Amino acid sequence: MDLKNIFNVGYQGFPDGSVSFFSDRICELVGYGKEEFNNKSINWIKDVMYQEDLPQALEALKMGLKGDKTYTRSYRIRTKAGTEKWLLELSQIICNSEGRIDSITGTLIDISDEKKREKEEERIRRLTGKYLLVSLYDQQYGIPIVKIKEIIRMVSVTSVPNSPQYIRGLINLRGDMIPVVDLCLRLNLGSSDNAGRACIIVVEIESAANIVTVGIVVDSVSEAVSIDGTQIEDPADSIMSSDTRCILGIAKMQERPYILLDMDRLFTTDELASMSA
Repeated sequence: MDLKNIFNVGYQGFPDGSVSFFSDRICELVGYGKEEFNNKSINWIKDVMYQEDLPQALEALKMGLKGDKTYTRSYRIRTKAGTEKWLLELSQIICNSEGRIDSITGTLIDISDEKKREKEEERIRRLTGKYLLVSLYDQQYGIPIVKIKEIIRMVSVTSVPNSPQYIRGLINLRGDMIPVVDLCLRLNLGSSDNAGRACIIVVEIESAANIVTVGIVVDSVSEAVSIDGTQIEDPADSIMSSDTRCILGIAKMQERPYILLDMDRLFTTDELASMSA
């Protein structure tokens, strides 16, 4: 790695989490001036590092101490302005005569752009696949094929007293009682008028505790299509809503948008537990 051609900052760190920086570019990296670190008014571990990443970062330090006294680790930091950045740290541990850490010298490299590219590539891989297009309230939505067990015709549903409005009731599917949900009502789209073409899509929804089989009522089923992840936008970029947790993304197909649904996030953990019970 050619450090001359990438953004990097040299430092000397100490066991108490304090850091002295050798370069004024630290201000460009985190927003704090190097004097704020050098006079210990800002602590790198407590004030800058993401605490969620601290255990993994400390483990890298421990492994380096047991080995050749060098280590490489990556973690997130929060800048003075509150933004997130990813750093790659290449470090050398300096020990005293008793084998204890005297100081650590190294280089901090900003890898935020690389992490952003990796995240986007992972998102594309995760979203690429086959989707079943269904109609809800005269609009097209997509359900991942991998979540679907089967599709059955609309059958009589046994109502359950005191259940949420979106739960139509229960059906007996080859000896198994499964809850049936009106997807239009669950998504707050209103009541459907296409009862004649309605069907039930049996899906498996994963929760933290188990996998729950649920019947989803849709107005009609259109077709199964293959969608490349590059065609799918993040819902946060397209939908002005505070709650997009059940939306995988927005697919652009045939000059119209299709909302792709995340079945595993269609219900809360408590809602799934209630339906399962």
